[in-house]
Amino acid sequence: MENAQNHRPGIPQDQLLERPRDRRPVRRPTVVVTLAALALLALSIVGQIVAGADYPAVPPGLVIPVVAAALLAWRPNRWTAGLALAVGLFIGVGAVVTPNTGNHLSSGDSPLIVSTLAELLALAGMVVAGAVSVLRFGRPKEVRV
Repeated sequence: MENAQNHRPGIPQDQLLERPRDRRPVRRPTVVVTLAALALLALSIVGQIVAGADYPAVPPGLVIPVVAAALLAWRPNRWTAGLALAVGLFIGVGAVVTPNTGNHLSSGDSPLIVSTLAELLALAGMVVAGAVSVLRFGRPKEVRV
């Protein structure tokens, strides 16, 4: 029976009101992890600034993840997940290529070391979860009837 669950005795089928569909996007676990990694990355940059690291007045490492997280939260799809992955790779390469990360880790300043380790953890999580999100968004969705 196609409308067996909506059938109520005594009410004709054409007079049944349809329930409004929930239009909120489904939050896939990989999207949630990617959003958490973006937030951790932004917080780790703030932690580094508080610990005394030298950053510009408006640090791009803080602004870019916040914008990527806002886009991914607003429209979770393959393109925004790919953008988050690209942000992770871009900032991750920058963290490895520049000597700042090594200087922070060898500084002896505990808050600076912890915030730098949090940044590296966030970058690793963002790259892995972002890559899995991109791959999962590429799969065809299950059709429910």
